[in-house]
Amino acid sequence: MAKDIKERVREAQDKALEHLDYILETIPTPDFVEIVGRVGGDTITYRVYDDGSVYEK
Repeated sequence: MAKDIKERVREAQDKALEHLDYILETIPTPDFVEIVGRVGGDTITYRVYDDGSVYEK
């Protein structure tokens, strides 16, 4: 059974905040959650997949 969308987003945000200062936007998709945030004055986009892997876009 698939995780609840809110739970997926919360877990992805927690994972992304390990790398980001703060989050600007969160976009849930069927395979991953895309998170746009700021770190050190730069805007960075991460994709957090359901298996817990994090990739910078």
